[in-house]
Amino acid sequence: MNLHSLRLLDALISDLAKHLYGSIGMALEYLRKREWSPYVVGALMGILLTALFIYGQQIGVSTGISRVAALLEEGVAPQHVSKTPYFSQLLSDQVILNWKVLFILGLFLGAHFSFRLSGKRGQRNTIWEMAFGPSKAKRYFAAFLGGIFLLFGARLADGCTSGHAISGGAQFALTSWVFMMALFATAIPVSLMLYRKR
Repeated sequence: MNLHSLRLLDALISDLAKHLYGSIGMALEYLRKREWSPYVVGALMGILLTALFIYGQQIGVSTGISRVAALLEEGVAPQHVSKTPYFSQLLSDQVILNWKVLFILGLFLGAHFSFRLSGKRGQRNTIWEMAFGPSKAKRYFAAFLGGIFLLFGARLADGCTSGHAISGGAQFALTSWVFMMALFATAIPVSLMLYRKR
């Protein structure tokens, strides 16, 4: 290579680096927003869902949570897991951290980093306090109890909200559409009842 070619290559690399640095800066600025565009998030979810469909998978969280429970139980009582068909089926692939477990981990990490980047520290949602008072113990107990009911219902319905609404809805599965109609028909009146003005 002659000196002229080296200078052109150096200029090209510098230009690419500037554009890459600018793109990363723009992405970080978008990540720092307090609220993201639902259209952008919807498009990203569509891309993720399409990629998963190509590989024969679908978005869903409750199966991953059940898998984590099976892994924990296998660490404590492996003989019980081997005698339980549901847990045995969940762990049949012999993979400890499959993509569904990593997906759940990503939900927690994504929420944490989104919270940190958005600068929402110090802000509290006061809807619960206005309806039920400031007791943290009551709030944590209600969240824990609600999580139990939610996971039980998701396993009973053979899928959670993301599994039915996003994956099943995209496939026009009748059971998913019935699930979502029942969810909204129940959730709206219950939330109006629980969070009515006192």
